[in-house]
Amino acid sequence: MDFTTINRCINSDTPTQPLSTTEEKELMRRCKNGDVVARRRLIECNIRFVVKLALNYRNQGLNLSDLIQEGTLGLIEALEKFDINQNCRLITYASWWIRLYIQRAIEQKSRQINLPINKLDMIRKVKAFEHQFEMTHGRRPTADEVGDNFDIEPQKVVELWEVYITFLNLQGEDEESPGLEKVLVDERSPDARDDIWQMEAANRLFDAMQVLNHREREVLSHRYGLLDGGKKLSLRKVGLKMGMSAEGVRRIEAQAMVKLRRPVILSRMSSLLAN
Repeated sequence: MDFTTINRCINSDTPTQPLSTTEEKELMRRCKNGDVVARRRLIECNIRFVVKLALNYRNQGLNLSDLIQEGTLGLIEALEKFDINQNCRLITYASWWIRLYIQRAIEQKSRQINLPINKLDMIRKVKAFEHQFEMTHGRRPTADEVGDNFDIEPQKVVELWEVYITFLNLQGEDEESPGLEKVLVDERSPDARDDIWQMEAANRLFDAMQVLNHREREVLSHRYGLLDGGKKLSLRKVGLKMGMSAEGVRRIEAQAMVKLRRPVILSRMSSLLAN
């Protein structure tokens, strides 16, 4: 997902704005009675929260659009199970389901070899035990020691080891072993770190632009190429698109930039640029 897609979320129309408690309760009541329109409205009005959670799971094997899709499925699941008599907001209840769907998708779809969830859970527990054992005893545990801790056969432990030790680490373990990332470099492909930086910049831009009103966000998006495939527009062209004069566009842009230059907002972006 690029700047353009994220800005569509930022510049979304009124129907996707957060709901008040009263509006949400009324829509939930209608949704539980089979109202499809109310159901869709509840999903649309909470999609921004899904995007925000999905951003926290980037660079773990799935692209952002897939993470948002899985998070939306979690939101729908929560919507089906939500009890309207509970004294809490839908998104408070849904956050657990959204994270669950995203985490399971990462575990099941980001690996070269798909594994059952129960086996993934066991591998995670074994790794945690091994780490703690090494910290305490200064060595790795044997299969018998791991098996005794989890009450499983040593052979089962060996099978689990065979699953997760077949994946090579791209980063080197030390200075003498530089790792595959230093060897398997395709000079024709963009640096993956640029993609990571861009995603982090998009995340911070998403947060920073929340201080702007809809018109200010639209002006900056056109002026700085955040829409229309990254094409930057002149003051006159933006004015034609928005039905206003070039001078009016200039004033709105200047007003928006003043807001974005507030110390608390500027510090979020300047720290990223400094790195």
